[in-house]
Amino acid sequence: MKTFYAAQTIDNNNIIHEKVMPKKLKKTVARTKQNQHALHKDKVEALQALQNSMGKLHVFSTQLTCLIDSISDTVLLKDREGRKLITNKLTKSLFRQHDLNWYGKADITLAIARGANHEHNGPSLESELHFALTRRQFKLFYQIQLDGNRQILGAEALLRWKHPKYGLVAPDQFIPIAEQTGLILPIGTWVLKTVCDQLKLWQSDPLKKDLSIAVNISSRQFSHPEFVEQLRHILKKNGINPALLKLELTESLMLHDISNTIEKMETLKTLGIGFSMDNFGTGYSSLSHLKSLPINQLKIDQFLMRDIVIDNCDAMIVKSIIDMSHRLGINVIAGGVETEQQFTCLKDFKCSAYQGYLFGKPMPLNEFEELVSQATR
Repeated sequence: MKTFYAAQTIDNNNIIHEKVMPKKLKKTVARTKQNQHALHKDKVEALQALQNSMGKLHVFSTQLTCLIDSISDTVLLKDREGRKLITNKLTKSLFRQHDLNWYGKADITLAIARGANHEHNGPSLESELHFALTRRQFKLFYQIQLDGNRQILGAEALLRWKHPKYGLVAPDQFIPIAEQTGLILPIGTWVLKTVCDQLKLWQSDPLKKDLSIAVNISSRQFSHPEFVEQLRHILKKNGINPALLKLELTESLMLHDISNTIEKMETLKTLGIGFSMDNFGTGYSSLSHLKSLPINQLKIDQFLMRDIVIDNCDAMIVKSIIDMSHRLGINVIAGGVETEQQFTCLKDFKCSAYQGYLFGKPMPLNEFEELVSQATR
């Protein structure tokens, strides 16, 4: 799941004026800017059309990020028309909706890598991630999960990197690098230990002792030969109720080498750990797969949530998934619930649990605990 970044705007009064230059050169620059603006305007209009096409917002968000990256800093930061392209209502609302970072944070990992190249003695991106772990720069945010009566069931733990220069960095910016370098293993271990420590602390709190925490597990982490023993050791050390720890695995992870995956999941289930299939609806799972996988919960991807109120086809798909899961004895949690209308629709479909901005964004631990306390007053 993702954290919210408010879109930033650039003060139009802080325009950096051009230096005096020959008229001929000024005309050339102006003509070049006009051509560039026209090109980007065409791209924005094409993206607007794409946004209006049902079910393609995920494509739109990706294309928008590419568009922003293609606009030079000169146009974006120093030119009024360049700013208008990026600070219009469409873009700001889309950034809020998709939880995208602002330009300049659109690719933090790339920025760090470039900085390392320019400063020959500067740390590499891999070193930055090493430092992040040893210097406790990683943080866990918690997004609330509830039932149909808005009773709090627990939360999903979401990793963030509190970079000293770039601020909070979302996992999609650094997890791929951690996967490639193998750093995902110590990072993943830290996440599991931190979550289990938190569950241990909640055991003595009557308001939180029954709350569960869901943790995303990467494919490289899950496939590691020592993963089961490592998790067994963490659980034994903390003495927590393992049923309160939920491992979220993606469809692709579960269905890759499915026999070995099932064997490992069955071993972990004997420890009392539950499993949730993450982002269901965007992959290629079938009824036969769901029957064979030892999962407790299925999380419907937020992409399918967007239009269930206005699109009968999407509503039928979601209802069918919920009905099918219930017949298999699998609970369903809906991800990305953002409106009361979506919530009402899902309740009518007998969905088991809910998560999304309607109930709360990912938040630091103290804010989540305060939310739990307020809900029980």
